Amino acid sequence: MDAWIDNTHTEPVLSIGTKGPDTQSPLFTGILSAKRQLQSESTNNDLELSHSNLTKTKLFAAICEGDFVTTEAVLSSEPELLNSFFPEDSNGFSPLIFAVAFYQYEIAESLLRIHNADPDVPDTTTTKYTPLMWAMATNHLSMVSLLFEFNADPEFSPCVHGVNASSLASNSSPEIFEYFKSHNLFGSSSKTTEVYPLHTFGETANDSVDDVTFKIQMQTLAAGHAMDSSDDEDDADEEAQLAFDTHLVQTPEFNYQKPLPDQYIKFSDSDIPSLLDYIFGLRTNSTANQHNTKLPAAILFQLIHYSHNKVESKDLTEYLFDYFITRVRSVTNTKSGVFNMAVANDPNDKNPSSGGGDIVLLSYWLSVGQFLHFYLTRGNLYTRYPKFLHELLNLTQSLIATLSFSINTRLNLLADDCILNFTSLVDVSSALYAKDWNIFKSQKKHPNSYDDILDMLYPPSLNELMKPSPLRYVQVLGALYYVLEIHSVDPLLRLQTFSQVFYYINAIIFNRLIANSRYCSRTKAMQIRLNISALEDWLRSHNFHAYKPDKIGGLGELLRSSSEFSNSTQSALFEDKNKDDDPHYLSFYYKSLYHIAKTQLLPTIELLQWLQVSTGLKDEEEFINTINEFETLNYYQLIKLTSKLYRYEINENKVPKSLVQLLKRLMSEQGEAQIGRSKLHYMTQSTFLSKEVYIYLNPNHVFGVALPNSSELIMNYGAGIGGVKSLRAKKYQPTLPISVMDDIDIILTRNKNDNVNDAYDYEGTDTDENSVEVKSSSKIDEPEKDDPQDEKKAFKGDELFKQIQPPSLLVHKEWGVDEIESNPW
Repeated sequence: MDAWIDNTHTEPVLSIGTKGPDTQSPLFTGILSAKRQLQSESTNNDLELSHSNLTKTKLFAAICEGDFVTTEAVLSSEPELLNSFFPEDSNGFSPLIFAVAFYQYEIAESLLRIHNADPDVPDTTTTKYTPLMWAMATNHLSMVSLLFEFNADPEFSPCVHGVNASSLASNSSPEIFEYFKSHNLFGSSSKTTEVYPLHTFGETANDSVDDVTFKIQMQTLAAGHAMDSSDDEDDADEEAQLAFDTHLVQTPEFNYQKPLPDQYIKFSDSDIPSLLDYIFGLRTNSTANQHNTKLPAAILFQLIHYSHNKVESKDLTEYLFDYFITRVRSVTNTKSGVFNMAVANDPNDKNPSSGGGDIVLLSYWLSVGQFLHFYLTRGNLYTRYPKFLHELLNLTQSLIATLSFSINTRLNLLADDCILNFTSLVDVSSALYAKDWNIFKSQKKHPNSYDDILDMLYPPSLNELMKPSPLRYVQVLGALYYVLEIHSVDPLLRLQTFSQVFYYINAIIFNRLIANSRYCSRTKAMQIRLNISALEDWLRSHNFHAYKPDKIGGLGELLRSSSEFSNSTQSALFEDKNKDDDPHYLSFYYKSLYHIAKTQLLPTIELLQWLQVSTGLKDEEEFINTINEFETLNYYQLIKLTSKLYRYEINENKVPKSLVQLLKRLMSEQGEAQIGRSKLHYMTQSTFLSKEVYIYLNPNHVFGVALPNSSELIMNYGAGIGGVKSLRAKKYQPTLPISVMDDIDIILTRNKNDNVNDAYDYEGTDTDENSVEVKSSSKIDEPEKDDPQDEKKAFKGDELFKQIQPPSLLVHKEWGVDEIESNPW
């Protein structure tokens, strides 16, 4: 113990190359004070200490000094000291924390590997740091890795204010931050996802696809796969992560009102085709930017920024925007209006599952439109160009409808095998029905032998796993969730997309159930309801919701007058009422994904519930009370299910005729009024002999859409409330990287050299010498006059479009001239 004799060095003396606590940090005041107390007790108070305290002091002193032999000897004789604290049990530090804080790697490894020390036991001081948190506070990356090797929990928070290792990693050294990021240690604990390489989208295994398409095909559901609406890295303080991006920190803020250097692109009308070709080629020609949806919107906004704020040409700005919208509709094959989802597939298509459109492409341009809406809102351009808002709303509605149609064409092929016909209950396959031909059938008994019970308990075979099941159905939904997430689509638009998808799922399954009597039985309804519960499990594990501001909607306030928006926009949702259960109102989409999808699936769920309980109703009061519980089923549908479609099992009680007559009387008296109050959309099914109304749901209905308002955009992509997220605002502002600016400069230079750009230079000045001479000579003869136009430019961009030159006589023939008189020969 000679090393403790010299009291002149009150701070810990470390060997060369050893890392220790920062003596200037208040965090290490307690542990350094304990180190000094160890020095004092080891040198002066050996006679006054009891044997247990003397051994305890010897252990902690050996750990601080790095004496591996003494540490092992003490712990071998008194292993209970492994869980002790110094200076006091109620206010002290454990041996593992001493080893971590003073970077005694061999001792720490021995404590964990040989003596089984708990890596998550915190100190008992006011700090309440775990060994992992102490290792991060002292920037010991190797010690952090060692603790993770012995299952240290980065999410464990022993203190009241909720600080844990993951939150400390955001403000720790770059090495530790990158370690956490590369090992996916931020946010929730590890997620396990089973991977089934099912080619849901029709491609073969040899197709060459990019990584995202491959991940879409491999996307699947795990019951414990919890995914939040926000990214995992956002939970670990997004601003702290962005602070490590030196280029982003040095990027100046974008001025949306005034065109500054490097914040706009100077162009002419002849450059528009080549620039748009570059914008639409970013996704396919650049691997690094194939999923960067902010980039196309940023380029287009810088072009609009120049034409509107620099050139002040309204016609050029509108021409550029219309050209862009037309190209987007052409690329995505979207159209404004209603289309038939049920017959859109080509019946001669050999691969119908791939004919619904590219969901990656549609999601990409949906996200581009959302960022363009954000930039136009920040630039306050909707007041001058209200048409832009109407076009973006119509385009968003078309993209959401086409995207949902693309997913539903794949789900449509799987609905029968995965939802309606999939059977996992023994009673369903063994049920006998009264009207079936049952001579050669017998009532199957439940398995009662030992071998039969073992067969049921064993996992399913590989052939059973390869059969269609609800798991394969939700894989397609997982693919949609993935592409919307990777393209950073706004949560409000994502919820509207899923709402449209589940509306179609409900309409298709509902119509098939109510059109086929083989599904309308008690046992079959139980099995189908169990299959639909797999969709509900997926919704619970992928649940999220959009940020709801104090005032939702209000896009009309972005225009000069709100009436102009309401009178000219037919694709927007209603905002006048708060109806959380009506998809025609905007407030519906601020609920969770589970609530939205469950509301859309409610008609199918209620139909299955009616099939399960209808034969058990005996008296009139119970019958009416049950019907009144249904929110979406109408009397027309209940009569068809009860009197025409229901399949009775052997020995099953039938619905009394008096109750069926009561139901028909209710339909004749209240049927039309009930339909008038319904939120559903029906279609008429006509045959040669009959016409059914209010029975089948219309799968082709497209709901209105809503874009995020300025408050939502600032919260999601701006600086947030109070402007505290300044780096996030820089991340999403329309600033172009240097590589993209170089590419655009090359395009503009090539156009100029190839004499493609013959248009007027909007910012140029009249430098013709002859005109200068004429102007100067005219000033000699005429008195000088104050011309107010001299203060402005002699030419504006609008002048380019104000004069139209018709074709000359050399281009076409004059049809009014008699051919014989003009050419007598």
